Amino acid sequence: MPTATHEIRTDGRILDAAFEAVATHGLSRLTMDDVARLAGLSRQTVYRYFPSKDTMIIALVAREEEAFIDGVRAANDRHERLEDVMREAILFSLETAREHPLLDRLLASEPEVLLPYLTTRGGRLVARARAVIEELARGRADVRPELVHRTADLAVRAIVSYVITPSEDDPKAIAAETARVLARALEDGGRRAR
Repeated sequence: MPTATHEIRTDGRILDAAFEAVATHGLSRLTMDDVARLAGLSRQTVYRYFPSKDTMIIALVAREEEAFIDGVRAANDRHERLEDVMREAILFSLETAREHPLLDRLLASEPEVLLPYLTTRGGRLVARARAVIEELARGRADVRPELVHRTADLAVRAIVSYVITPSEDDPKAIAAETARVLARALEDGGRRAR
């Protein structure tokens, strides 16, 4: 009987192979046979871990999302001021998305296949990213807790939008301006606007 460590290694091996297969063939031409061959596993083993191509792609997107979340957490660990945290986290997300080999290839060659995983079928992705931002923001004394959920949701949706349709503007400028607006909203709740 496989151990939990074996299960994780096999999952990771399959997802590594799926990443390579998508980068080579794209999403629409990806087959479970391609993944099995690249992973050095039988097709049945791949199906045991991922019962469909769709579940495998969702797992792959979730794994790649974790790299973004790690970058956001690292920004939080390096800065005291909320605006600085947000600026670095947004910049990390934008630059990582622009340099990500899978996102770059799929947005250029198969946007109609990728976009549902980031939009109409991206509810889990948005919820997970929003929860991480909420978790980091709620621990700060300078944040109005009643505004955290909506502001985190706005931040995630803005970042996804910039990833899907990259701006011609410098990512550093986008990150700085977006962070300034979001931080001010969280810190004073728009009291100055009243």
